[in-house]
Amino acid sequence: MNDFQQPGGGAQPKARTSAEEEAATTRQAYDAAFEAGRAEGMRHAAEKTSLEAQQFAAFIDDLRHQQTDTSAAISDEILGLALAVAQQMTYSALETDREAVLAVIQNALGRVLQPVTQATITLHPADAVLVKEQLGETLAAGNWRVIEDTQIKRGGCKLRTLASELDASIETRWQRITAALGQDTPWVLKK
Repeated sequence: MNDFQQPGGGAQPKARTSAEEEAATTRQAYDAAFEAGRAEGMRHAAEKTSLEAQQFAAFIDDLRHQQTDTSAAISDEILGLALAVAQQMTYSALETDREAVLAVIQNALGRVLQPVTQATITLHPADAVLVKEQLGETLAAGNWRVIEDTQIKRGGCKLRTLASELDASIETRWQRITAALGQDTPWVLKK
């Protein structure tokens, strides 16, 4: 009897070989299944990561839009506040500097083509007194007649000739300023 044989049969080495082959096959199957599972897990993780990256990018994009919208809203609020302050300052300047209207009228007169006939300048009564006093000779030389109107706010005027009309009222000048800023803010003072 040799070392590998046992009484009752010589199948021992084959059984060992069979067990080793079975273990190797099991190990290969295990490794293949493990590798397939790992590959599936990696694929699933990559898909999930890609989806999360897309969701995060969408979130960042939404955040940027909200920031832009918020910035625009804040800019509009700041511009509105600045216009309200400018309106109050303009009103205060017209109330305290009675001669401010003279610059407005001289500017308006400079825009009208000369010579004029049947020309009128319509002013608030308080401004009309000052204008007649300070610019009376200039107006007379240009054939301008001063008309007093309480509907015209202090600091504004309207010029009319046969050929043209110029509205230099506070409301109209204010509307031009706010329109240039992309706003539609009427001249309404809250005292």
